[in-house]
Amino acid sequence: MAHTRRNSPRNLRSVRPKWIIGISGFIAILAIIVIAMAPFKKLPGEFFRTQGNIHIDLGQEHPMYNSDPPTSGWHTPELSSWGSFDYIIPDERLVHNMEDGGVVLWYSFGTPEENMQRIAALENVARGYRRVIIVPRNGMSTLYAFTAWQRLERFEDIDMENMRHFIEAYEGIDHHVMRP
Repeated sequence: MAHTRRNSPRNLRSVRPKWIIGISGFIAILAIIVIAMAPFKKLPGEFFRTQGNIHIDLGQEHPMYNSDPPTSGWHTPELSSWGSFDYIIPDERLVHNMEDGGVVLWYSFGTPEENMQRIAALENVARGYRRVIIVPRNGMSTLYAFTAWQRLERFEDIDMENMRHFIEAYEGIDHHVMRP
């Protein structure tokens, strides 16, 4: 006949604290993770996983960027000049500016008159910031898009408050320390 061991009150008392400690530890770790991630959720724009920051030659083939416009990845060793442009600059050049703490303010490429109006509006938004590039882009789904390293926010119209909030959050943050 098999002998079964019954849990006596004394045996249950020795098991219960281990179980409670284990669950309490798990909850504490989960709370730390949630609290640590909270500041990232408050940052403006959609987050995109980094694609690294490998230098390539202009025109050299590379995998597709994981966002459009790009927010990280393959780029030239040269920067584009900070400022406003009425012509398209290659993505690979602009990504390097984002790595160096820049924010790219993209506008939908239009007629020369539309482009000048969009540039003037974005220059007004960006007034006071140094590491900003205003540049047109073909085929955007919105009239404006702002990018910084691993972040993208789209706008249908000029939204001074939210656009400046995006620039303020990311302008000047250098990302070279992330080089793999």
